[in-house]
Amino acid sequence: MTLVFIHGAGGTSMTWHLQLLRFSDVVAIELPGHPTGVGFSSIQDYSQHVAELLDKNKITNPILVGHSMGGAIAIELALRNSSLSALVLVGTGARLRVRQDILAKISENYPEAAKLIARWSVSPNCDPIIIDRIAQEMLKVRAEVTYGDFLACDKFDRMSEVASIRQRTLVICGANDLLTPPKYSQYLHEKILDSRLVLIPGAGHIVMLEKHREFNRALEDFLGSG
Repeated sequence: MTLVFIHGAGGTSMTWHLQLLRFSDVVAIELPGHPTGVGFSSIQDYSQHVAELLDKNKITNPILVGHSMGGAIAIELALRNSSLSALVLVGTGARLRVRQDILAKISENYPEAAKLIARWSVSPNCDPIIIDRIAQEMLKVRAEVTYGDFLACDKFDRMSEVASIRQRTLVICGANDLLTPPKYSQYLHEKILDSRLVLIPGAGHIVMLEKHREFNRALEDFLGSG
């Protein structure tokens, strides 16, 4: 079974580079506009693109690993596609509200917005080098694409539907996540019948980068228990 990694808003496939080094039989998707092409402004459009990509590449029964907006895409696909083997939902939620000051900052001063989002994406004790790396990676994506991503997240709401997900699911969240607080992950765990929840201490929103060893271990344990 192929692990299919889906990055979040304003991200690229490099979000997962520490997982690509660890796991085999993996695909890390670069969504349209991230950084090439034209992005979308709805989770439905992104999920349709991923579905078509999976079909084109004959990837059957994948395990979708989605972070933030990527997690919303994975949820959307799970609700309409029973052929998925499993889900891994990382720092995401059944509903993704976006702070309006983030949208305003992206429009006004994208480099500053990237720095701000990067700081909010990690725990207080995170290495500044990681924060800078996150910001620089976001700047590879055009401002209008990142803006559209956050609009897509803000419109996303599947709170009344996630209970119908039947795929085996791992929900992972950094204990210090400010952008999608642990209560979002707790809700997913409570509503998805066959799910387990892992909160990783000392990590923020981009938990797979900040605490990659702990994240990889949780993913390995989940894969091994299937």
